[in-house]
Amino acid sequence: MSRSDSPESAAPATPGSARRSRRWLLIAALLLVPIVAVSGAIALFAGAAAGKLAAAILLIGALLTLLVLGLGRLIQIFLWRVGRRLAFSYFLIGVLPIPMVGLLALLNGYLLSGYFLGHLYRDASLELHSDIQQAANDELAQPGPRPRNFVFARYFEGRRVAGDDRLPDAWPEWLEEDAEENQVYGGFVALRDGTPTVIASAGGSEAGVLALFNGSLSEELSRRSDVWIQLFRSDDPEMSSVTRLSLGGKEYALLPMTANRVGGREEFFGIQSQEPPKWTDRPFLWWGEIAGSVRSIETGELVSDYVLASLNGTVSIVTTHLFSGSAEVDTAIWAAAISATVVLGGIYALAVIMALFIIFTLSGAVNRLSSATDRVRQGDFSTRIPVRRRDQIGELQRSFNQMIANLEQLVAAQAQKETLEKELKIARELQESLLPANLPDNESLEFSTLFEPSAAIGGDYFDILRIDEERLAVVIADVSGHGLPTGLRMAMLKAALVILVEESKAPEEILHRLDEMVRAERRIFVTATIGIVDHRSGRLELTNAGHPPTYLVRDGAVEEIL
Repeated sequence: MSRSDSPESAAPATPGSARRSRRWLLIAALLLVPIVAVSGAIALFAGAAAGKLAAAILLIGALLTLLVLGLGRLIQIFLWRVGRRLAFSYFLIGVLPIPMVGLLALLNGYLLSGYFLGHLYRDASLELHSDIQQAANDELAQPGPRPRNFVFARYFEGRRVAGDDRLPDAWPEWLEEDAEENQVYGGFVALRDGTPTVIASAGGSEAGVLALFNGSLSEELSRRSDVWIQLFRSDDPEMSSVTRLSLGGKEYALLPMTANRVGGREEFFGIQSQEPPKWTDRPFLWWGEIAGSVRSIETGELVSDYVLASLNGTVSIVTTHLFSGSAEVDTAIWAAAISATVVLGGIYALAVIMALFIIFTLSGAVNRLSSATDRVRQGDFSTRIPVRRRDQIGELQRSFNQMIANLEQLVAAQAQKETLEKELKIARELQESLLPANLPDNESLEFSTLFEPSAAIGGDYFDILRIDEERLAVVIADVSGHGLPTGLRMAMLKAALVILVEESKAPEEILHRLDEMVRAERRIFVTATIGIVDHRSGRLELTNAGHPPTYLVRDGAVEEIL
């Protein structure tokens, strides 16, 4: 690319740039002066503390304003060159959206991972409710080996006759009414100490069985779901810092990652302090699920509006549960995704190459045009731009070359014209110097002349030559044509006349001799009138050689002398 001056060196040299700089300084002054004045007034009338605070606020506002104006000026200087402007535009359109899309993809991935953690929790909760319901049905049908962490109680005619004393003494009638909801939505019951757990019933108040989960419900759900789960009641003090999120008509809870909620998490995920885990095994995925209400195990009264399940997982857990079902399908999906990524990456790489090519070629063309313009501005009209493009830029370059060629011709013609005008001025001054400057004047004779040539140099000529003490020769002549050759012939005619008059030749002889001289060059002709004036006698003798007639004006009458 051709060299082009940078805006830092070229822009300040222009009058427009200087005016803009002065305008920025004026704006800054207009901003600072009232701010300082207002700050001083506040400090004077509002007291020291309030005045200092207000002055600081105003000063910070002024500095921020000047910073914004300065950044705007820097951006204007940076984007002065077309190449930078194109590159910045491509950065905004083709590069900046990529990290933005990446951040959006990470955010969506985080949200989808949270939804999936909630899905794993709900599956584990429903599985636990299903298992305890099946255990209750089996205990009612045929008592046998009991599953781990399940306790039972038998009821006859509404009273507990055997089993764990943590279960109510009387058959909970409310449980039969709410059994379907508990199985579907995973409701909880509260033990006497308020701990939430799950319960299931089989049979009825005449002869029935209650099954209760006995153990840490959070650990059991964590084991079943492969997600670290902690349960909180709505009246738990830690629930004051919960952020609720409503999406699609559902309510989700986002818990802060406080230290008192992560006890046992390292052991659950197998995090060893000796060797830091990979980022995919770090449990940084946090989510929350509203998991149903809590009722009293005795009366069925609502103890807590809801139970919040705090979910904590890793990327490995999400990917393992997502892609562990069908290896063949997963392989095909990944192959398709990788293929699409390669194709799209190739298209984007091609787009980047094309964009860079366009930026550099267009910037180079503009720089060459700018450099050529600077050389023309300095007076080098031989400047031409090599044109190799066949687009609008190439047409612009060809137009520029044609314009400069025309301008060069005009400048040359103007210079030639100025030179000719100078020469014509000299010739005109020379011609005027050939005309008599001091006309004879006495008591009996007075001369008055008017000379206005129709061109810069004409063939008109008059002269008054002294023959002797009593006579004067008055000559009026006109050489055909205009311009410098005619002026030269008129000068030649004057020289010959002076010589012939000084020799006291008769007018007829003078004209005859001049005729011989003029006829040697057949492209011109001359007309002339010679008058011999005797100022003592007042006699005028006229001799005409093809010149317009002379007029005698006397006593208001005009007489034509042929």
